[in-house]
Amino acid sequence: MKLNRKIFPALIIFWLLVVDVFLFNDLTLENEVKKFPNFSTVNLEGESITEKIFADKITVLCVWTTNQEICFEVLRELDTMQKNFPADVQVVGLVGDLRADDTEKFFVAKNIAKKYSPQILQLAVNDDFYSVLSKIKSVPTTIFVDKQGNLAGQPAGGANVKFIRRELEYILEKDSPKFSALKKIQDTILFR
Repeated sequence: MKLNRKIFPALIIFWLLVVDVFLFNDLTLENEVKKFPNFSTVNLEGESITEKIFADKITVLCVWTTNQEICFEVLRELDTMQKNFPADVQVVGLVGDLRADDTEKFFVAKNIAKKYSPQILQLAVNDDFYSVLSKIKSVPTTIFVDKQGNLAGQPAGGANVKFIRRELEYILEKDSPKFSALKKIQDTILFR
C-alpha cells in the first residue's frame, strides 16, 4: 500500500507534464510567427525597400511610433550602439503608425528620425507586416531577424537597451562552439 501512495502522485505529475508539453507545443506552433513576412514598402526618403534588406545581415528591428517619446530614446540608443556592432549587424526602424500615403506623418517621422537616429534606415508600414505587428503589444518593441529572414531570439519590449544588447550577443554566439557546449549541457540537464 505504501508503494502506491508514492507512485500514484508521481504518475499524476508525470501525466500532467506530458499533457502540458503537448498542449504548449501545439499552442506555440499554431500562434508563433517564425519568419518575417515578405514585404514591399518605402523608407523615409521614398525609396522602395523589400525583405531583401535582411540578406546577409542580422537585423535589429525596432518598431516605434511617432507619438511615444520613449521610442525616441530607444532610437537614440540603437543609433549609438550600431556604431559598435559587427559589420554583419544592421539596425532598422519600422514606424508603426506611418503609412506610405500619409504625407503629414511622413514629415513628422522624418524629423524624429533625423534628430534621434540619423544612421538607421526607417521604414513605413503596410499590410505586409500584419503577421508580425499583430503580435506586438506595445512600442517600442525590438525584434531580431537573422540572415535568412527568420525571427531570432526574444523580442525586447520597452526601452531596455541592455536586454537588446544581451539578446543580440546571444544571437551572434548561437553558432559558436561555446553556445553548442552550453546547449548540450542544458539539453542533458533539463527536461524538454
